[in-house]
Amino acid sequence: MSAGIARGRLMEERKAWRKNHPHGFVAKPETLPDGQVNLMVWQCTIPGFEVL
Repeated sequence: MSAGIARGRLMEERKAWRKNHPHGFVAKPETLPDGQVNLMVWQCTIPGFEVL
């Protein structure tokens, strides 16, 4: 039950993020080999210098 609530919230957050997010920031959910989107795993990029 809580997984369904979490997925619903993540879908709402993704929709809002796509409409309005800070310049240079990227957040995309993982896409599975069969084409489904896994909202529980995200690939994110934050602008700035890379720290070694």
